[in-house]
Amino acid sequence: MYNKVILIGRLTASPELIKTPTDKYLTRVSLAVNRRFKNQEGERQADFINLVIWGRLAETLASYANKGSLISVDGELRTRKYEKNGSTHYMTEVLVTAFQLLESRAQRAIRENNQSNDLTDLVLDEEPLPF
Repeated sequence: MYNKVILIGRLTASPELIKTPTDKYLTRVSLAVNRRFKNQEGERQADFINLVIWGRLAETLASYANKGSLISVDGELRTRKYEKNGSTHYMTEVLVTAFQLLESRAQRAIRENNQSNDLTDLVLDEEPLPF
């Protein structure tokens, strides 16, 4: 059996690091992932996927990413259920095993300063190839 999820999207909130009673680090955050096709009104909808990140990976994400950061995540799809007020609730989340930040510091600074909502205006200097 094989369970692998790869997502690219933007964080909906800044990751908050939680330390469990057993001294393990954890962060839970949602990732907004655009759908491939537009709806009948011509708008692109997004799905909000719950992420769970443990250990050193959680510490790294909390240190370098914030609300709106464009990231790629690899992980496993997990479902769990819990009882609340006499009814059973089901939750689906991605247990993240790896992530990558997909925007440069310059792009992140522009986004954070709200200078431009469209990052296509960003011009990067071309560097010669080392070979």
